[in-house]
Amino acid sequence: MYLKTLPFNKNLFNKDFKMIKPIVIFIAIIIFFSATLPVTTSYNQYKERLESYKKDGIEFNEKELLQWRINDVHYSLDATREIYIFISILAPIVMAIILFGEEKRRKTFEVLSTMPFTRYEIFFNKLLVSLVAIILPFVINSLIMLLALGLSSNLRIFYSARDVLLWCIKIIYQQMPVLGFSFLFGALTGTTIAQFILTGIFLVFPIGFFTLISDNLDYWGLKLPSAPGVVSEKFVNYSILGVFDSPYHGAKYYIYYIVLSIILIFLSKILFDKNKVERSGETLEFENIETFFKVGVSICFALLMGIMFVWIFEDLFYNGDRFRSVFLVLGYVVGGFLGWLLSNWSIKLNRSKA
Repeated sequence: MYLKTLPFNKNLFNKDFKMIKPIVIFIAIIIFFSATLPVTTSYNQYKERLESYKKDGIEFNEKELLQWRINDVHYSLDATREIYIFISILAPIVMAIILFGEEKRRKTFEVLSTMPFTRYEIFFNKLLVSLVAIILPFVINSLIMLLALGLSSNLRIFYSARDVLLWCIKIIYQQMPVLGFSFLFGALTGTTIAQFILTGIFLVFPIGFFTLISDNLDYWGLKLPSAPGVVSEKFVNYSILGVFDSPYHGAKYYIYYIVLSIILIFLSKILFDKNKVERSGETLEFENIETFFKVGVSICFALLMGIMFVWIFEDLFYNGDRFRSVFLVLGYVVGGFLGWLLSNWSIKLNRSKA
């Protein structure tokens, strides 16, 4: 089936792209004002600053001023800048939620199942729309910067075509694992809220879970000096969010995350094929992972509440640290019960609505 001609469908593509077009425009505007405008006006800004200093009689070093402006442009084209990381994480997640969670919530898949569209066509066009959406804002802004570079030779002092192309490619690359991960949870969940919450939780899971374990071990006096930290660091380095550290780890990381992105998308396709139309609107698409979901939520809540109980009750009681183990156990019991109750309630609530 995967060797057939790619099943592009204009109607499906237009339908999906129409839903996320506002996001594409919004991202393109943000990138324009945070990168393209400062970069393409860098020479004018430099000359204006130069004239301003001369007019006001301020002493300055022209070479230092020029270097400062060059560094500022390079910062604007740094793919690991906070604004780009924020977009690289949030944009793919929101797109996947709209294309999967919202469609399931509105029962759109039920309508599509009565039309002459295969699951392969539906999934492929959603993937294609997502790829276009994460690429387009950066390609448009890159073309503007390249055009400005061609029209003004003075700008070549500050940046080159290579700088722009690398910036564009790196940011698109950073979004790919997040997109694959978001698609995976789009295929696993049946509602918008469930997809958003679970995608977010498991995205930060490597950092959060190891922190919870480490803090709980500390409170029990069982801290291991090095092993957990090493394991945690390795786990985080190869997690989805580790993609932003690729420049610091070499070519093998780029290869790893490209392969990981492909695997995640492939797994998403397999799971999407197994989605049942009648489960759209439920928290989880697959009944056999409900127990795993409830146990996982209960464990995380238990670990979190154990720490919170220690924080709260040690301050309330005199010599409260003597009863730390009691507070931990109470927190585990309350947190575990609360986690199981909330996860079970979420499943039953959405099942009754589905």
